[in-house]
Amino acid sequence: MTEPHHVALLHDGRVLVDETGALPSFMPSQHLGSLARALQLVGGSVALTPVAKLADGSRLHVVGSRADVPAGRFVPPASLDPSLSSALSDSLRTPPGRPAWFLPGWFDLVEAWIDSVLAGSGVRRTHPIEAVKMWSISAVARVPTDGGDLWLKTPCEHFLAEARVHSVVSGLFPHLVPTLVAANEAQGWLLMEPMTGEEDDTRAPGAGLEVATQWAAAQIAAVAHVDALVAGGCRRRGVDETVAGFRRLLDSSSELALLSAEELAAIRGCADSLEALVREFWATGIPDTLAHGDLHLGNVAWDGADLRLFDWTDGCISHPFLDASHLAHFTRAVPGDAGLESTYAEQWRATYPDADIDRALALAPLVDLVFQAITFDDIVNTTEPMSRWELGGVVADLLRNLPARVAELG
Repeated sequence: MTEPHHVALLHDGRVLVDETGALPSFMPSQHLGSLARALQLVGGSVALTPVAKLADGSRLHVVGSRADVPAGRFVPPASLDPSLSSALSDSLRTPPGRPAWFLPGWFDLVEAWIDSVLAGSGVRRTHPIEAVKMWSISAVARVPTDGGDLWLKTPCEHFLAEARVHSVVSGLFPHLVPTLVAANEAQGWLLMEPMTGEEDDTRAPGAGLEVATQWAAAQIAAVAHVDALVAGGCRRRGVDETVAGFRRLLDSSSELALLSAEELAAIRGCADSLEALVREFWATGIPDTLAHGDLHLGNVAWDGADLRLFDWTDGCISHPFLDASHLAHFTRAVPGDAGLESTYAEQWRATYPDADIDRALALAPLVDLVFQAITFDDIVNTTEPMSRWELGGVVADLLRNLPARVAELG
């Protein structure tokens, strides 16, 4: 059952309510993001806190306005239903690690930076920037200018290197990433030109195969630039880092509590065999190179002529077949993208004829589960507690799949 989303628009310590004295609310929709719905409903412009999940499964959006506050009845938060009043109070406490975009004055700072980088370019910002997505991991905003919209992206502290990574990848493969207008590497701010074909309803057919073709060639070329990529912010996530990360996860992940005793015993019981398979995967003769780290069609723009890979928060140096396996997993049901892995692999066969390509393809889905479990565990560990529900259970679900996969491949 889908639960409602409540919206608390704050102004001078009071909150907007409807004619019944309740918070405005809406039911989620596939066609418009929840932040957009929340802001549209009450005339707000920014989120003031991460979305809170209540005990009954409903959500609470706490928003504000940078312009004139809409007319309506504002009441003290204490007059709300006790569960909503308590959740609102908890949300407004600012714990360590809360992303900067939820803090007062952040939009003013970023707009001043945008105006400074556009000065002298012949383009100027015409309106306040418009929040499109604000959550615990990143914020995305539309930047209206007299030359058309630009886009702002900024990641959380854990992914602060994204601006550096995007810049260094752009230097090597400018045709494969969104075009940068400017980057503030200290703050992690990226100002980018718009893309076409990034949404499900605008992406041209065959995107998966196009990625497999162009990205394999780029990764092969990137082998010669690994040192420069590391210097530019790409983390090394090779075999040793992956094994160590998995062992650490099995010792201390907060999501172990979501597993039954039997599930945890099965996972720990196959850990040694799993490590051997991870090491075998890395020994198949394919060198580590640039990896996107989260390559699926949601991070791909393809309009039939121009391909762009975006969201470089997980950009790293790792085994390239992890990208191919991840992409293939999320394109199984997409018409026209059958044969993605074989298309990708053929370029590697031609370049590394002595590598065991078939074994690497067979092992990649298992190792990608491990790789992604480490990624999500790191994110959860660095996210403020009230936001952890947004990705809660992902690590546990990935771990549950491991014993059966190990048994198939061992």
